Amino acid sequence: MASLDNIIYRAGVDYESRPMVVLCACNLPDPSKVDYDVILRVVLAQLEQFVENDYTVVMFSGGALYRPGWRWLFKAYRSLNRRYKKNLKALYIVHPSTWPRLILGTMNAVISPKFGANLSHLARVVPLNQINIPPAVYQHNLKLESTITLPEGQEDHAHRVFGAPLERLMGPNGEKGLPVFIQDCINNLTKNGLYVEGLFRRSPSSAMLKQVRAAYDRGNPIFLAEYDIHISAVLLKLFLRELPEPIFPVAIYAQLQQQNRTQVKTTLEFVKTEVVARVGHNNLVLMMEVFRLLKMVADRHESNKMTVHNLALVMTPNMVRHEDVMQEIALSTVGTRDRESTVEGALTLGTVIKFMIEYYEDVF
Repeated sequence: MASLDNIIYRAGVDYESRPMVVLCACNLPDPSKVDYDVILRVVLAQLEQFVENDYTVVMFSGGALYRPGWRWLFKAYRSLNRRYKKNLKALYIVHPSTWPRLILGTMNAVISPKFGANLSHLARVVPLNQINIPPAVYQHNLKLESTITLPEGQEDHAHRVFGAPLERLMGPNGEKGLPVFIQDCINNLTKNGLYVEGLFRRSPSSAMLKQVRAAYDRGNPIFLAEYDIHISAVLLKLFLRELPEPIFPVAIYAQLQQQNRTQVKTTLEFVKTEVVARVGHNNLVLMMEVFRLLKMVADRHESNKMTVHNLALVMTPNMVRHEDVMQEIALSTVGTRDRESTVEGALTLGTVIKFMIEYYEDVF
């Protein structure tokens, strides 16, 4: 979204099918750098789209660094003539601080607002998955509650991403295409993360990671570019780790342990015929996109410090699954950092993943 468009924007619909308009105090800019009269014109222009029909306004008050002066607030109130007020059917203010309460009391608001202490309270009155909630609001909400709780009966798993089988997300034959969540992660990492040092190795804020993950599982719209880039990388690893069936079929583990790496050509033939050829359609589509991204990251290792070896080290544990923990550790072994080690010694899933990143174009 453009710099001013994230102050007020359209969300989905409320429980009575009325369109929702979201106001975000956390996105108000520094008044010494931006003319707030311009902001007022943007707000009025957005509201113009809704004034002829019933609509609902949700205001996120928390997380704001700046707030408008009283003179501007009174000017804004006078600009909101009856056309804007007559069809406003509900006003919800989340994380209310002192100033919005004073403003509404002073201005004798046309509609009595409902105040919500946190996002769990908001979820009781509007469908939370219809709203793009800014990162600053999630961050502020963490001061009040560690987890957003949906009302009883709303714990619908239809939107669940993590731990969901690919057949549900993509269709039995992949007819739905790559899951939106995966597209979001890969697009953001491709656009904003390829040169970031330690990509896929470094960890973001654990609390914010949980918030974004939960938002995806609720079906909330998320703009990953607004968050720490490492959140996208870790979410992708978590998704692979929590697939009900691992992206590499367990059936290939035995073949791996019987195969010795000799030359690139021999290893390539084995990977194509005994590994990739045994992967189901949905897994293969996902695998190709993930490894394409990993190859792009590896190609920029001089900037991001993530060589083929380093990527294989951090990605393999999320792609291997074995009931025997020691076997899982053995299968995750990547070997040494030397390029020659990719094609020497016994094969493990770790060395296969390393090989597939390095020789992506030949494998796929």
